[in-house]
Amino acid sequence: MFKLAISGLASLVAVSAFAQDSTTRLAKEELLSFLPGTKVTHTAPSGSVRRWTNEADGKFVASSTNKLLGSLTGTQNATGRGSWKIDDAGKYCVEIDWRRLQENWCSFVLKSADGAYYLGVADEGHRIEFGK
Repeated sequence: MFKLAISGLASLVAVSAFAQDSTTRLAKEELLSFLPGTKVTHTAPSGSVRRWTNEADGKFVASSTNKLLGSLTGTQNATGRGSWKIDDAGKYCVEIDWRRLQENWCSFVLKSADGAYYLGVADEGHRIEFGK
């Protein structure tokens, strides 16, 4: 079984001066009240668009347009069962079983002054959308 690591998400240690000045890291309590029931759209730096809804029980079904997944599954679009949680450090953690590979990552969630959300670093490559 292959393991898919979302590079940069789990290993982000420093946040740019821009991000520090214009974003706020959401606390664990904020995430626990905000995330259940949210619809998530994430475009990974590779261009993969993934969508799921954070169910209250910590589970979800995700869809992806990822070409990497497509090369492994025989189709461009893929679905996978997943789970989400907020860890003790206050990071949003996601695990998705794409059948032939696993996606596992944790990241702090940042919110910018304009209401946009980011995973770890405030740049377009790490933007994530949450909606009800």
